[in-house]
Amino acid sequence: MHWLAWIVIVAIVVFGITQVISMATGRPLPSGTDSDEVKKLRKRIEELEATRSPQQIEDRVPTKSEVNLAAEDRWRIEMLEARLEQLEKDQKDDGDESPGSKG
Repeated sequence: MHWLAWIVIVAIVVFGITQVISMATGRPLPSGTDSDEVKKLRKRIEELEATRSPQQIEDRVPTKSEVNLAAEDRWRIEMLEARLEQLEKDQKDDGDESPGSKG
């Protein structure tokens, strides 16, 4: 194999290893983030959390069961709307037919 290919292979392996290590430790790579911006965002989040009570913050985040119930309710509403449309269509079709046309 050409020596340049070995360099590329080693670079890919080293990059992959560093990505796996950074994901496992939870720390981002130094070149991948702007630490000043992250610090500013964390400070803003802390300020917002300090101005609101913990109960307000928790109430705003729906639980998995609440999300599932909301999805189920939306599905039921859609089914009822579809049923209503079908009934209205059937009623319209029945009203359009004249009684003497059958037969």
